[in-house]
Parts: sequence; C-alpha cells; structure tokens
Amino acid sequence: MNTGRLIRRISQLAFLIAFVWLLWAAQWPLGFTTQPDLFLRADPLAALLTVLAAPHFPDVGSVLSLFWPALVLLGLTAVLGRFYCGWVCPLGTCIDVFHRLAIYPLRRADSRRAEWVRVKYVLLVAAMVAALLGTQVGWWFDPIPLLTRAGAMVMHPLLQRIGVWMAHSTIGPVAAAAERLGAPVLVYRGFEMMWTTGVVLLIVLSLSYVSRRYWCRNLCPLGALLAFVGRFGLWRRLVDADACAHCNRCVTDCKTGAIRPHAPEITQTPECVLCYNCLNCGKGATRIGLSLSSLGLHQRTDMPRRRVLEAVGAGLLYSTIVRYPLRRDRGPLSPRAQFLIRPPGALLRSRDAQFLRTMDEEEFRARCIRCGECMKVCPTNVLQPATLEAGFDGLFTPTLVASMGFCKQSCTACGEVCPSGALRPFDSTEKPEIKIALARIDHSRCLSWQKGDRYTVCLICEQSCPYGAITADDIGVPGAAAGSGVGQLRPVVHPDACVGCGMCEFNCPVGPEAAIRIYRLEAPGGS
Repeated sequence: MNTGRLIRRISQLAFLIAFVWLLWAAQWPLGFTTQPDLFLRADPLAALLTVLAAPHFPDVGSVLSLFWPALVLLGLTAVLGRFYCGWVCPLGTCIDVFHRLAIYPLRRADSRRAEWVRVKYVLLVAAMVAALLGTQVGWWFDPIPLLTRAGAMVMHPLLQRIGVWMAHSTIGPVAAAAERLGAPVLVYRGFEMMWTTGVVLLIVLSLSYVSRRYWCRNLCPLGALLAFVGRFGLWRRLVDADACAHCNRCVTDCKTGAIRPHAPEITQTPECVLCYNCLNCGKGATRIGLSLSSLGLHQRTDMPRRRVLEAVGAGLLYSTIVRYPLRRDRGPLSPRAQFLIRPPGALLRSRDAQFLRTMDEEEFRARCIRCGECMKVCPTNVLQPATLEAGFDGLFTPTLVASMGFCKQSCTACGEVCPSGALRPFDSTEKPEIKIALARIDHSRCLSWQKGDRYTVCLICEQSCPYGAITADDIGVPGAAAGSGVGQLRPVVHPDACVGCGMCEFNCPVGPEAAIRIYRLEAPGGS
C-alpha cells in the first residue's frame, strides 16, 4: 500500500475543504477571527507581484502584515521542495478530481504531447516585468485568485439560487432540508461576467485531457516560482539504480512529467510535486526522503536566456498596450468610465492611521489581484467586476454598480477581506469622510423636476439617503413661467455631504436608467 500517496490525498482534501469553508464563511457580518483570505495571503506569486507593482515601494512592516503566510510558504518550499502544488493547492486538487471523474473514463492513456514546460517560466518573468511597470497581470494565471474568483462569482451564487429554490419548494423533504441548512429565502445574487469566469475555470480543468496536470506542468506561474525556489529542496525522490529495472512505471505514474522516460532514475526536482505516485515501483527501487546528495537530480529550470529575453519583451509590450489609455488621461477611455467607482476601502492612511485620501486608479489597480473576495462578501451585491468601463487592464476589478445595490452605511466588509491592500480596513464612522462618488440628478427625467401637470411628488432619493445629502427644496424649474412651481418640492444634492453610496440611484423608480446616478469624482458629471 502506498501510504505516502494516501496521506497526500488526505492532505489535499483537507486543504480543499478549508479553502471552501473560508470562502463560504466570508459573509457579512464577519463573525469569526480566522482570516477568510488566508489562502490568498499565502500565495507567494500574489505577494511578489503586489510588491513589484506598487507605485511606491511599500514598507517592510506592511508587506509582512499582509503576506507573512506567503513568506512562510517560500521558506518551507526552499527546504522541502515544491510540495505546495501536490499537497496544498486547491486548484491542483480540483484538477485531480476533475481528471479522475471526467477525463480518466474517456482517456486513460496520459499523453506527453505539447509539453511546454518553459511556458510557465516565461509567464512568470513576463508578469514580473509588467508588475515593475505598474501592471497587475498575474491574476490571469495565478491559481489561487483564479479559483477564488470562480468560487465567489460562480459557485456561491449558484448555490444560493439552489437554496432559494429549495426554500420555496412545495416538496416537503426539500423545504425541510432548506430550513435545516438555513437556505436564503429572498437572496438572489448575480455578477457580470459570471459565466465568463466559469468558462475560464472549465478550460483550466479540461486541459487535463491533453495530459494530467497540464495546467500545473506548463502554464501555472505560481508553480514556476515554487519550482525555482524549491529546486534544491532536501525532501527528494531517491532511486536505487541497481534495483531499477527501467520498466518506466514511475514515468507513467508521475502526474507532472518530472521523471524522464529514457532515464527513470533521474528526477527533475523543479517539476516534482512530491505526489508519491512513483512509490508504486514493483521493484521497490524508489523512495522519498531527506537527502543532501544531488546524485540523480536535475535541478535546472531549463529556461534559456533567449526565453528570458522573450519574456521581458512580452511583459514590456503587455504593460505598454494595456496602460496606454490610463497614462494618456489618467483614466480609461470608455464612456462608461464615469461610472467606474471604487469601493470605500480603496483609501490611504498616514503613519498615525489617519485617513488621507482615496487611491487613484494607478494605485488601486497595482494592488488589486482580482480575487473577487470583496464582491463575494458585499451584503448588497453592489460590488461587481469591472468590464469595458475599466479597459483591459481593469477587468475584474471591483466597481460599484448602484443599479444592483448600494454601499451599506454600517458595512466595512470589503476592507476586511482584501488580501493585497488594495482595500484597507476602515470604520463605519469614517464613511462620511470617504467620498467615492457624487450623485447627480437628471432634471429632464426626474419626476419631481417636471413642469406643470407632469410634476409628481416623488422624493424617494431624499427619503432614502442615509447621509442627509439630498434635501427637498421649494424651488422653481429653470425656464418655467414666473410663479409656476410654487409649493412644489424638488430634490437637491449637496456635494459636501454626498459620499456616493448609491442608495438614491438604487431606489429611484425611474427606469430603465435612474434619474439620479452616481459618478466618479473625476468625471465631468461628478466633479
């Protein structure tokens, strides 16, 4: 019996359960002390790219406070090797389960075609170069933000919809089960680009049809970083060359292609994830243990200088293309950019922890790793992934969409779950100071700004504003006859009190587009 493989599978299952539990538990109000973003803070790639992309080099204290789990993981990797990919990574576990359930019944033979092992190193170098230029690109391929984003924006909403269906079911046992599980009755969450996120995850899982752990072998930049750090790890595969019969069973069983077919006694340590599959050797020639000898090990990452130069060029090109609009006018070029409103946690503080100002676009994008935690934890569903209004570089960054919700006055969740410092912790008493947007009334569409018989007493925006930023004033309509409109109340926005929470836009009865909308502060309508 392969005891090592059994223990590894138990470890994978335990970490996957922990990942799912932390993601599910990230709901407002946060009622536990465990950090729901622990897996993201333990991501060395996210830590590295966030530090490199910061407009101003962060102090050591802030880096340690955010990413100390990632530093611990790098230290363990340097000693033990690339164990994270085989024993801990939740996406790797999902790939293994998907392969076993969906791929293995269709294709049992593991193809060695299209082995592009170097690609992950190219992606890592390109991401680092782009980060040095202020562009976050790791979120495209970093497995932890990718899986967190899919869980937050796809799986969680789907499970909630199933819960709503169960709660309203006329089938007795189903309704009873929903009540025992505490299924929501009215909650209905949805996200823009929800299905796009799901398709991306499905593609990552389906790559296993080409070869087992294809993503981990060839495309994962986090795996490349851990491979580089852990290639001299002391916990290694050891082979008794005299006992080895060269049957190549270990080559077939190895899920990451770390054993060479023509020399099965040689192990490519950067690619070995310590899965223990090779211990199925019928001759007992293979074991895994502590060793200081490099005999039988290939410890190079096979990244020639030419590929390094290509990666540097790719990083420069990507950063230049996606950041050109942002550099030209300090904001995206899309007409919808005036509605690109960042969460209240996007703020900067002084050394004495006093609120200074909100982040500008470059500062925010450089820190945001697009994990989706803030959108998942938001109780009103107002935070949505940005699409065209943010440009290509701003895809999946959080933005307020007031037609879907509003920023709750007592809520501080987004600042508490962000792993990278793009959103900072804040207190609800600070919200009147944190101005993220400004409401503006379209007089041509507002019911209470119409002339004559078309006038309607609405004032819902005035009644719903939690900050008292909208008042009902007895004023006339510009262009109307003298004396007309006397005694008719009309809503007026006071910019000094408005914080841009979106409550007025969310409750406005005018449709399909509200008569009062919130605009980013730099936009013409929100300045």
